[in-house]
Amino acid sequence: MPDLRLSTALRAAVVAGLVAAVLAVGFAFWIHHQIFTSRYHDLERQADSDRQQLIANMYGYRTLQPVTGSFAQAPTDAVFEVVDGAGKVVESSPVIGALGAVPVAPRPNRYDLTDSMFVTVRGLGPDSHCAAAPQGDCAIASRMAGRRVWVDRQVVAVRDVLLKGDPNDVVVVSVFVVPFEAEDAAAEVDRVLQRTLPLAVLLIMVGAYVGTRLALRPIERMRARAAAISQRNLHERLPIPPTGDAVARLAATLNDTLARLEAAAEQQRGFVADAAHELRSPIATLRTTLEVAGAHPERADWPRVNRVAVEEVQRLQQLADDLLLMARLDADATTTVQPVDLAELARRQLARRIDEGPDLHFESAQSAMVEGDPRQLDRLLRNLLDNAVRHARTSVTVRIEQRADHVVLHVDDDGPGIPAADRERVFERFTRLDEARTRDAGGAGLGLAIAREIAHRHHGTLTASAPESGGSRFTLSMVAG
Repeated sequence: MPDLRLSTALRAAVVAGLVAAVLAVGFAFWIHHQIFTSRYHDLERQADSDRQQLIANMYGYRTLQPVTGSFAQAPTDAVFEVVDGAGKVVESSPVIGALGAVPVAPRPNRYDLTDSMFVTVRGLGPDSHCAAAPQGDCAIASRMAGRRVWVDRQVVAVRDVLLKGDPNDVVVVSVFVVPFEAEDAAAEVDRVLQRTLPLAVLLIMVGAYVGTRLALRPIERMRARAAAISQRNLHERLPIPPTGDAVARLAATLNDTLARLEAAAEQQRGFVADAAHELRSPIATLRTTLEVAGAHPERADWPRVNRVAVEEVQRLQQLADDLLLMARLDADATTTVQPVDLAELARRQLARRIDEGPDLHFESAQSAMVEGDPRQLDRLLRNLLDNAVRHARTSVTVRIEQRADHVVLHVDDDGPGIPAADRERVFERFTRLDEARTRDAGGAGLGLAIAREIAHRHHGTLTASAPESGGSRFTLSMVAG
């Protein structure tokens, strides 16, 4: 089966052509009607004027002697007939004479009347002299034969126009509105429109096709540039046409999307590099310890070798757990929501750290209910407390406050604190401010990043600051449940 799909430019041209054709036909009918109606009304007014002129001429003949039967001075181009009371044509224009079958207009039902009506003209009568190819008056008579024409007629008393005759007798003066001039004018316009409108429709289709092609040219350039962009050149951007329209806005939006993709790719590459770097350290320590102990088994301190190996495996396990959690948080946008007592989670986490070194203090109401995933919120608190215990000198304080419709949790430590310039950077992945310290004392730099990601997934905020007493403070704010 052939593929009948059309390009966008061709579809636009076809639609424009159809619309133009409909409008052209409508315009042709409208202009035909307007011209015909205007000219026909002119003919009606002219017929009324001709009738009045004809009667005026008849009045003027009443002083002539003798009356020979031809008493009317006809208007130059009027088609008329004057019929007496007996139904005989007293006077008529040559066109009526050419018809042969007279009279044309029927006798009115009452006298002293001016009226108008449609009259069906009979065919050429046997006494017509227009058998050959008609010319002049015969041509008009031939066109009138068998048609309906408008007639403007008036009954006039004979005594008013003639010097002799029955005073009670009348004549009927009828002037015909011959529509041929209006028809010819409309036909001439039709011939012009028949030649010009198809050309106009064709030009509109060509214009729509060319215009659409030109309008789509910036999109084609954008498509070509987008096809050339790959993972290796995400820094390139699409050309933005200087039009300020929807195409330009589309290009700007796609460039913003490319910028986000570039940032995500850079973040992914950095994440992989940082993860590899973090994995190398415990793996290298574990390998070195085992190789040295294996090379000199008789001199190796196997309890110490076992302790170091277990510690490095624990670091690897912790790092693997953090990486897996980060991957899950990035991949899954959904979060299970249920009522969670944030105060109870904090009590449990503090109870596990009673023997870890610093003094632990807890200030909170009996409960602090929020909506969220209990496992994720427990991980958030665990990471905050791990960080606080790692950096505290003597004490860690956890305080939960109820503020209007929010629950605010503070985790304070009396450690060295965080410089103001680094209070946002600490939430970036694999960021450690204690690079000079041993990696055994520090973490992998994922705890605070995971904590903030969990806070954002629960429509909360997690910020770092410095309390008045010194050290560092992490503040979690969530909507109360």
